[in-house]
Formats: sequence, C-alpha cells, structure tokens
Amino acid sequence: MTSNLHIWPMVSKRIPEKLSVALLSVTGGDVSASRAPMDKPNTELAGGSLVEYQIKTLFRAGISRFLVEVENMDGAMLALADQWRQKNVLVDFVRTGADIQRYLKLDDRVWVQSGQLYVQPDFVETLSKSPDNFVATVDGRDENSVFERIDLNTRWAGISIVGASTIATLKDLPEDWSIISSLLRQAILANVPLRLLSQQHVNNGTLNIVQGPQDFVQLNKQILRKRVLSQPGFVEARVLGPVSAKLVPIIWQSPIALKLVKFAGPIFALGAVALGVSGFDLAATGTAFGAVATNSLRLATTDDLNGQGKMPKLTAVTLSMLVIAMFGAAYMDTSYTNDALFAAFAVASIAWISLHVVLPRWADGLLRSPALLSILALGGTAGLGLANALQWIMVAQLSTFMFACYDSGPDKKADQP
Repeated sequence: MTSNLHIWPMVSKRIPEKLSVALLSVTGGDVSASRAPMDKPNTELAGGSLVEYQIKTLFRAGISRFLVEVENMDGAMLALADQWRQKNVLVDFVRTGADIQRYLKLDDRVWVQSGQLYVQPDFVETLSKSPDNFVATVDGRDENSVFERIDLNTRWAGISIVGASTIATLKDLPEDWSIISSLLRQAILANVPLRLLSQQHVNNGTLNIVQGPQDFVQLNKQILRKRVLSQPGFVEARVLGPVSAKLVPIIWQSPIALKLVKFAGPIFALGAVALGVSGFDLAATGTAFGAVATNSLRLATTDDLNGQGKMPKLTAVTLSMLVIAMFGAAYMDTSYTNDALFAAFAVASIAWISLHVVLPRWADGLLRSPALLSILALGGTAGLGLANALQWIMVAQLSTFMFACYDSGPDKKADQP
C-alpha cells in the first residue's frame, strides 16, 4: 500500500537583505553643495562636501550604490560621481520618485539620510547592521527643533531604513516635491516602525543638523579631535596629535597637499630602508621617525583609520618597510656577533604581539606607539649605537609587559572561582 503523504522541506525564515543602497540629498538648503571659492573652507567637512563625507562613511559601512537627490547638477557633483566610479562605487543622481525606480531591485533595503545631517561613523556602522527597517526619531523637546517634525511629540532624526516597496509608492511624485521628506511620510503611512534614539546622541554630537558655516567649523574641530585621539599610540595622540591639529585644516584646503600627505609615510619608510642597508644608522632612524609622523598626519587628515581599529593598507606598508629598515641597519651594524639582529627581531615581535593582546590603557599607549619606538631608536642610536639602542628598547618593552601583567593580575584573579 502506497502512501500519498508528502514530506515538505522545512521553510526557513528569510534573512533580510543586507543594505546595499543609500538615498542622500543635496537639496533643501544644503550649504555644503555650494562650492563658491570664497566660502569653500567654511562649507566643507573634512576637506570635502557634506554629501561626500556621507558617502565615505556609508561606503565603509558596506553600502556600494548611492542615489543623490539633486535640484541642479554642477561640475562638482559630476566630478564626485566620476571619482567614486573609479573605485567601482556607483553614484547616480535623481530628481523624481520615478527616477529612483530605475536603480532599485524589489528586495533592496535602502538607507535614507537627510541632506543636512552629519552622523558619526561608528553610529552609522551600528545602525546599518539593523536587520529590521525603521524610521529613527528623537523627541519633540526644544533643543531638537532643527529636526523635521513628524507629530507634536516626535521628530525625524534624519535616518531611515526602508524597503524598495515603500519607495515604489513615490513613482508619481511631482518633480518639485522633496523625495526625502515625501518618503518619510510614506514610510510612516506604511507603518515602518519608529525607533527612538537617545537624546545623548544629539547632545554629544553623534547626530548634527548642519545649518551654516559655523556648524561646519565646529564639526571639523570635533572630527579632527576624534581622529587624533583615536590613534592607538600615546605619542601619536598626545604629542604628534596637537601638531596634526594645526596642520590638517591647512592641508584640507589643498588637493596637492592631500596627495603628498597620503604617500609621505611610505616614501619616508623607503628612504629609511635605503639608509639602513647603506649603513647610515642615525639617518635611518631619523627618517623612520619621519615615516611614522607623516603616517600619523595622514590618518588625521584622511580618516583612513576612523577609530575602528582596522590597519589601513598604507599604514601596513609603512610599518613593514620600517621593520625591513631596522633589520637592514642591524645587519650592517653587526660585527662578528648577531646581537643587533636578535634585538631587532625581539623588538619587532614584541611590537606585533602588543597589537593582538589586551593590555591596560597606559601599557597599550606605550607598546602600540611606533612613534615612541622610533624616538627611542633615534636617541639611543645617537648616544649608544644602533645595536645597544635596540637591546635597551627590547628591555623597556619586556619591562612594560611585566608591569602590565602585574597591573591586570588582580582583575584576572578576581574572576577565578
């Protein structure tokens, strides 16, 4: 006897699509869209327009296609699109709701951001990982009056994540209507959940509505301070940082200076390699410090690190060449012994290990500071010679590790049963 019973495969819950599209805007009084030469320094964020900064931040969060609502096209917008297309990132411009439909797939989830909104990169990273669609809100208190009102007690925080089906309802939107504002209303009508954000995000500058030149000045100071202090080394943050804070605003105004700063670290590091293998120990250590200092300046200028603890490629190249320079100089310095080579290996190994272990803050700031190592190498080489300098640096590193273990010992013991 045969059975007509069919065993159906278990249906798994569909995992929401990852964010891949962002809808931005340069309409509605976005002062950064104005590129008048006289106003440029006061209407730019970190050396570029506000929408350019938004794209950079969202690109780091994993979004690779951008739709920008515009009222009028200009050369700066076209240049921005060409710049990102060279990186295989698509930037297209839309004027109506119907325009958007050409660029979306049915299962796309879209990040929507108000044209005048600055969001700290780490907060973008957090919100972009949400598996659910939402409309971010803040409450209706007076200090939130710059945010667009939803109702008497609620204002839009300038961020939403919606599905392509919600945007599809805008296909008949008149050309002179704001896409972003209309989409907000449609998302609310479609019962996209409201997500109330803590007021702390407004108070501490995580969210900022940029309304005029003074807002850009304050935001640039905030961004620069965060970049400088996020660098792991104590010397980079506390000694080189104030110098970078003076230089970076000047560099932001010069495209040529930006390019020079980007590659200065590797160029100095290559010079250190050449000097090291040629036997010029003091000059090599001095050039190594130049490589570290210019790399620190690059991180403050271009936001490659962005406080996320990820090693940028140019930093990795710079540090790798500095290690080669150290080994080359140590090899040339050897005289019938391998003491310098052993010390060079130990110094490099301890520095690498320090990047992969959890240490007290004070020890982390000392051991994860290439600038401090290069300063010690420079001073030690001038007074003791390279071989002796490397050995004393090795002793200092090991001593720091020992004190760090002692400092964190009680905490570990307290966790034991």
